Amino acid sequence: MDPDTAAPRPAGPDRPVIAGVDGSECGTLAARYAARLARERGAPLELVCGYQSALYGFAPPWLGGEYLAADQGETRHAAEQALTGVTTQLREQYPDIEVRAHLIAGAGAPVLIEQSRRAAIIVVGSRGAGGFTGLLLGSVSSQVAAHAHSTVVVYRPTETESSTDTDTELAVALPGPVLVGYDGSPSAQGALQFAAQEALLRRAALIMVNIHWQAPWYHGDKPAVDPADAARTEAEQMLADAIAPWRAGHAALAVELRPVHSLNAERALVEASRDAALTVVGSRGRGGFTGKLLGSVSHALVEHAHGPVAIVHTS
Repeated sequence: MDPDTAAPRPAGPDRPVIAGVDGSECGTLAARYAARLARERGAPLELVCGYQSALYGFAPPWLGGEYLAADQGETRHAAEQALTGVTTQLREQYPDIEVRAHLIAGAGAPVLIEQSRRAAIIVVGSRGAGGFTGLLLGSVSSQVAAHAHSTVVVYRPTETESSTDTDTELAVALPGPVLVGYDGSPSAQGALQFAAQEALLRRAALIMVNIHWQAPWYHGDKPAVDPADAARTEAEQMLADAIAPWRAGHAALAVELRPVHSLNAERALVEASRDAALTVVGSRGRGGFTGKLLGSVSHALVEHAHGPVAIVHTS
């Protein structure tokens, strides 16, 4: 794949990294992760907090307008406090990047989706302030992952990570390796570009994974080459062809080609994500239905991956 095709948006002064803030622990960790992504790229970080009264659209007709206005005012105040707290914290932890804050009236998901039109990357926590414990993926992050106009990173923190951590290593560099699921589709080509660039920025290894399986049938005599071996060879060649331009232009890029035999691509990539600091996939692969904005593999990863997941939406 040519590194100049199917490109995700580059970051820069006019293409910030945007993080959704909602006052939750996971949201704060996601914002901190976004700060590190912004610093990698020399881009500004913008923190966006949407607020809306919980009564919006549900209040009975007899409920007075003054009560609704008061509730909206309290909601705005709480959102403003949460946004101010995170902004102050990140400006102290990352004095070398520009941090901007925006408090916007409206529900979280629509606000972030609209803001993604001007973002290089938009970062959301896997579960926000309104999430139920049993829901692995919050409704806001689910909607943003499916409908955003830019690459989305759904941040999934480790069990031991806390937003109050002050370990200076957290502020130094993002870890690796970076893993990308690749199936040759246009969406996967965009994912590969994002993943390769991210691996170079982190000075980390890139793991390319292709999920393959052999045809379980044949006609006539038994084939000269075992179907399983043929499928693996085809997968290896697909990966090698895709990464060849990157290897030619970036000798320092360490690459592992990993063909994986499985009839369940979703489960195989979730399992593979154990080995990665960031897992990257396109919004839809070869098996996706045209009407689905988020394919089954990308949906499974944002719900069950063992770390942060980037869903690449290419223009």
